Amino acid sequence: MASLAVEPLMTRDFETRPATVYARLRARYGPVAPVDLHGVPVWLVLGFGEVREVLRDESVWKKDVQHWRWLREGRVPADWPHLPGYQVSHLLLQDDQRHKATRDAVEEALDPFQDADAPQSWELANAVSRHADELIAFFADGGDSGWADLGAQFARALPLMAVNRLFGFPVEQGDDVFMDSWRMVDGGPDAAAAVGRLVAATTELAAYKRQNPGDDLTTRLLAVEPPLTVEQIGLELYAIIVIMSELVSHAITNSVLEVLAGEAGTRDGLMAGPVEELVNRVHIASPPWVNLTFRFPAADTDLGDFRLAAGDAVVPSIAAAHGDPMFATPGSQEASVSSRAHLAWGAGPHQCPGRGLADMIVTTAVGRLFERCDLELGLPVDQLPWRSSTHVRGLKSFPVRYRMRTRQVPVAAPAEAAAPGPAPEPVAPAPAEPERLRSALWRFLASLRRS
Repeated sequence: MASLAVEPLMTRDFETRPATVYARLRARYGPVAPVDLHGVPVWLVLGFGEVREVLRDESVWKKDVQHWRWLREGRVPADWPHLPGYQVSHLLLQDDQRHKATRDAVEEALDPFQDADAPQSWELANAVSRHADELIAFFADGGDSGWADLGAQFARALPLMAVNRLFGFPVEQGDDVFMDSWRMVDGGPDAAAAVGRLVAATTELAAYKRQNPGDDLTTRLLAVEPPLTVEQIGLELYAIIVIMSELVSHAITNSVLEVLAGEAGTRDGLMAGPVEELVNRVHIASPPWVNLTFRFPAADTDLGDFRLAAGDAVVPSIAAAHGDPMFATPGSQEASVSSRAHLAWGAGPHQCPGRGLADMIVTTAVGRLFERCDLELGLPVDQLPWRSSTHVRGLKSFPVRYRMRTRQVPVAAPAEAAAPGPAPEPVAPAPAEPERLRSALWRFLASLRRS
């Protein structure tokens, strides 16, 4: 790679028109392209077949950062923006037997929350539905119509509320943790401090749950055999929070945008089918997790039109793979992938273990929005502000005009998460509560409502 004249990936074009950048790189280099990522050379994998190959073969493509040659040689700058995220060891960055053992533990702990026949799954789904209704009623504030930022006032808050319940977090602490996850993924100057606070908070939660168990994911992770340490559980919770905060919130807004940006006929067609199919379509057309974390070839390896050296940094691109003409070319071997064989959740041994849970939150959120509200875009599609980092793409804000389908009453911010129980009827928002101390999240949402 050293002999190639690589171009920077993180440009204005990439922020505003990433599909054009992927297409240009594919035309110039083929299915694998050398690019510069904030001063560090990486291989960007663009082809659907090549991305799938990298994701599926763990014997060749390693995730542990110890395999990264540039890092071993001390050539990665200490202030490289993505470095903090690679300096912790959790499920997403482990290999082989260690990865398998950790994944088995996480899947076992997650199972009752993703099993449609388990009461924990029903209770969590009901809670997510209730929280969605709370947020809708809160931004409406008793009015029948108005303006809202569906990103800040709904899509970012709902996964936080779900994670608080899933992990057993105290609400106030959960707010702080979630905001730090956004700082970490953004890769800004405070990313390293945010990672430190995140890991400290989740580790403290694991220690607390050892003494005060509950019916939550943290307690279940403590009960798996062979046991994980409190420190390792803290790292696994940290990884889940980061993925949930970014992937789920952007999947919600991207799904709503898919409907609102379409022509009337297209919009009606999308809403006529199950919400699950709409969300699945968005996973293909506009995946929020656009580029996955690094892989490293264990030995010199051919990929695309290049020979990659052992320890090179390789970035599999989900968004580019979904834009590959081979992804669903009629008559091709890959034509069947157009609906369910997408790569939005990854593939192979590192496929997301919480994909069922994440999809439940997204489909519930989108379903409740369209059941409760008629929505219109607040800006032309080409003026919507996109936030495009190396790994994530979603809207910075999502202004919409809403009209409620039922008469509303003002709703005060709840002081804490509601107890498990059946989902509320969409026409019956929760009554206003007396003024009392509220969490940072609800104070933030109230400030948006006032402005």
